[in-house]
Amino acid sequence: MPTATNGLSLPEIVTQLQQLLGAQSDGPTPEQLQEVCDVLYSASLLKEEGRAVRARVLIAPPEAFLAAEGPPDGPHALRFTLTKALTANEIKRLSPAASFFHSVVAIWPDRDRGVRIWGILNTGPRWLNLVAGGRKPTGKELPYPIIHVRDPGWLLFYHGYNLVAEWRGREFHGPRLDVFQSRLLHERFAGHRLRMVEDLIECCLPPSLDVAAYAGLAHLIALQFVKRIINLVRTSGHGGSMVILPDDPPRFEAATQWIDCKYSVADDVSGMRFRSLLQAIIRRVGQLCPEHSTVDAAWEIFRNSSDAELDRLEEAFFELARLFSDLMQVDGALVLDKRLCLIGFGGEIRVDRNVFLVGQAHDLDGHDITPWNVQNDGTRHRSVYRLCSVEPEVIGFVISQDSHVRMIANVDDAVIFWPHTMI
Repeated sequence: MPTATNGLSLPEIVTQLQQLLGAQSDGPTPEQLQEVCDVLYSASLLKEEGRAVRARVLIAPPEAFLAAEGPPDGPHALRFTLTKALTANEIKRLSPAASFFHSVVAIWPDRDRGVRIWGILNTGPRWLNLVAGGRKPTGKELPYPIIHVRDPGWLLFYHGYNLVAEWRGREFHGPRLDVFQSRLLHERFAGHRLRMVEDLIECCLPPSLDVAAYAGLAHLIALQFVKRIINLVRTSGHGGSMVILPDDPPRFEAATQWIDCKYSVADDVSGMRFRSLLQAIIRRVGQLCPEHSTVDAAWEIFRNSSDAELDRLEEAFFELARLFSDLMQVDGALVLDKRLCLIGFGGEIRVDRNVFLVGQAHDLDGHDITPWNVQNDGTRHRSVYRLCSVEPEVIGFVISQDSHVRMIANVDDAVIFWPHTMI
């Protein structure tokens, strides 16, 4: 039985699944849950018209869902008149109909017939907002285990929206890291967001939030923007890299000496569109907030408001993220500064310095670090490692063709990367 370094094994995953399902007399047995895992692992190794099988599979009883519901507020349940046997080939056949990003295949035991496929639930894509940077709320959470058949030999085990375990190749892993929750990202951008708000507070921002709350809101919205860029690149299947440089002139000049952009962008208001949109969004949220609102209250208004002006600004925001993700399709790095203003793309990183070892962080604070041999990585990763080794203020994101994401930074004169896997 394969086991990861943290000791997680398939029987332990099965036990977790049983605990998540609770005490249900007609629920799956441990043997049936192990069979589900084996079948879905086998399905992940198949091809559907030349493409890897991708699917989300929900373990839940048919009676748990109302017939009249539907996205965006709840799942739309399509119940088959005849259930189907759960096999790898059946998952393969259903995967195009149950699109990974919009629907799930629903399974549950059927008396003495074993685990059966009883239907498809159309959830809509809002569940992706947690990882893709969408503004609208995610809708009703499905309080049942969901197994993502993500890529060949790769299963992700969720409870609702929370990742609880991962099975990749012959290894099992516990939950991965959400790098966007890291303290490093918050601290490196905190001063910039605060200065931006202080420049606006006197003339443009309503007094419903104080300076700290506006700065916190700006940080959360900026993270949503970066999430969108990265998710769009992940789903393109191409991969790419993005480097964020310091925005103060001396450090900016020092960092740009290492990057030769094939396509540099004029230093005018066009390249600062992110900043102008962010200012407009926090101003509009401030107008919608009651007096003395907290950053949490403002964030909820940002996510849940049906305000037409916010919708218009979000559309503009999304299109800018799409543009940035498209620019990353060109060989070389997308280059931004800390204001997320566009410097150029197709950036060739030219650092004449070898980096043989970096650290892999296993926690968000970067306390649990193990050595990583960079010979395991490709050109994109190694070039960003070298840049961070000479410019400690740079933050890099690298997306592989297989959709793996790493955040790379220099911490205490050591280059460290954080793996990011959420779907």
